[in-house]
Amino acid sequence: MWKYVSIVIVLFTLATAFAAEPPLKIDTKEQKIEKKLEQKLQSIKPDERIKVWVFFTDKEVFDQASLKKSTAEARDRFTDRAVARRAMRAPDGDRYDFYDVPVSENYIDALKSAGLEIKRISRWLNAVSAYGDRQTINEISQFPFVAEIREVARGVRQPEPEVIPEEGNLVPGTKEIPADIPDSVVGWYGASFVQLNLVNVPAMHQLGYTGAGILIAIFDTGFKLSHPAFDQLNLIDQYDFINDDGNVTDSLPEAYQLSHGTAVLSVIGGRADSVMIGSAYDADYLLAKTEITSTEDTVEEDNWVAAAEWADSLGADVISSSVAYFDWYTYSDLDGQTAKITIAAEVASSRGITVVNSAGNERNGSFFWITPPADGPSVIAVGAVSSAGIITSFSSSGPTYDGRIKPDVVAMGSEVYRALYTNDDYAGGASGTSYAAPITGGAVALLLQAHPDWTPADVKQALLESADRYENPDTLYGYGLYDTYKAVKLMSFEPISPVLMAVGDSLNLTISLTGYEETSGVTVITADSLPETAEFTDNGDRTATLRYSGKKEDIGRRRLVFSAVSGEAEASAVVSFTVTLEREVAAGPNPFTDSLTIFVGAGSGEVEEISIFTANGEKVWDNFSDNYNKETGTVVWKGVNNSGTRVTSGVYLVYVRTEKLTEKFKVFRK
Repeated sequence: MWKYVSIVIVLFTLATAFAAEPPLKIDTKEQKIEKKLEQKLQSIKPDERIKVWVFFTDKEVFDQASLKKSTAEARDRFTDRAVARRAMRAPDGDRYDFYDVPVSENYIDALKSAGLEIKRISRWLNAVSAYGDRQTINEISQFPFVAEIREVARGVRQPEPEVIPEEGNLVPGTKEIPADIPDSVVGWYGASFVQLNLVNVPAMHQLGYTGAGILIAIFDTGFKLSHPAFDQLNLIDQYDFINDDGNVTDSLPEAYQLSHGTAVLSVIGGRADSVMIGSAYDADYLLAKTEITSTEDTVEEDNWVAAAEWADSLGADVISSSVAYFDWYTYSDLDGQTAKITIAAEVASSRGITVVNSAGNERNGSFFWITPPADGPSVIAVGAVSSAGIITSFSSSGPTYDGRIKPDVVAMGSEVYRALYTNDDYAGGASGTSYAAPITGGAVALLLQAHPDWTPADVKQALLESADRYENPDTLYGYGLYDTYKAVKLMSFEPISPVLMAVGDSLNLTISLTGYEETSGVTVITADSLPETAEFTDNGDRTATLRYSGKKEDIGRRRLVFSAVSGEAEASAVVSFTVTLEREVAAGPNPFTDSLTIFVGAGSGEVEEISIFTANGEKVWDNFSDNYNKETGTVVWKGVNNSGTRVTSGVYLVYVRTEKLTEKFKVFRK
């Protein structure tokens, strides 16, 4: 027990360190030029330039009145989507702070005048990255507003790890398929079913959670967007932080540049029916080219920081990346608050962005440990297992230097099925925590679609609690293999049709719950707005019974509200309940999945119109005469528009007009 208490305290302390607003001004370091950088400057040629971080003491905002004005101006630079995300998920809600205030233009101009070539400007770090020679760096170190100068961390991308047969990979399709998933559904996923089913993503898809409405930022090497896997990709924006342009599809600096990013994007956002499906195929995407594929060229962390601030301003809900900087930072730096890329990831989390990063592929190499920014307390660090759930030999190990459990969770990262950049084909055989991370990033999007108000901390805790080693975590699996369906804690009532009854009719209605169940507690079902003579009983087995006999004094329409609580999970259902002298109009089930039956009572007169509208008032269907059954007074809407195309999930308005009445009511398609 004490083990878990200590973990929670450490996580809370580190996570809140970056959520707290920094001082308006900090002191300069006693040694402005970092010791390691100073030693390097002494060894380089006078005209040789190196890339450094220059950190400032302040932003020329020295009092609360000026800060209030600056943050108000900063808010206007964010998209509506970014403003809404922060209001919903950031710890401080719709509040803007020092991190959002731009870096001082005066300080930047002074550095330029001194001869520095500015590359990146970071409002989160209150710093710039820039190229300079020894003399220039020494000169700017004397500026009073320069707090510290450090070399920009860089890394060289390692080759993709090889699959070791004894790690227990199964041939795609050989894993036991849940009985409640039809063969046709399994076939729709193609060879990608195994990697998604291992973390129970298909169960979420079947409930209608596909990532719709969630904005995911992918930071990687480049993306072949012409691949058929991306024909239906919802691309919002893109930027190349290597070449500083708006094109993430070019092959610069080398032909192999598009390989990794294309594969990663297909695992999370691809869709090719019956071939492969991404974990969040219906989400919206921001694509940032931040990494260099070459094993000889270096990639620098300022690209990742710049991409994170770009994604923040555009409203990203999730950042998924597979970057690692193990050949720059040492194990002692893995404390969650030293690596600049980790600090940036933590600030992103404080803005309401859930950050998912690969744990690293270094356990069978010289470094061994997880790699920044995976050491961040708020970052969801993802290790790799085989399709049999066995940890791979390469998946980086924890703990962090300060003793926290890492990785956080694991997902399939061996023999992963993905799109190939060389042609328009697909293949298995991809290995690395680089693939476990996007699978998980997509799972996070499904959780946020189901719970839009969940903070990054809520999302991470839900994943941890759903994992198979939650009660006994270790430094290889972390908290283990998570279960997306279990993590969502989704509980709902089985569809309840509207109640339409006449005076004297009897009702004996059983209401049932489905989905999440708190194993250590009880489930309570209640009802509100019932007629006075109705009898409602919670049966204690996740069902309840409503008994009622129609009374004249209850004639009219009311809305019954059924509620249920099971641990942290809650569910509610609102049901139209009408007592009449003769039956009128009703529809059900509501919500519905495949079809909705509309009932028009015999006493309502001849049906003149039945139409379906979107919540925005756009008519999608009115072909009621095609299947109107006069004998039963029913019309079946199969959830399609007038062209026969399936409509999306959401709220719809049913409009019924007869010669005697007009009815309007809302239904929800799951």
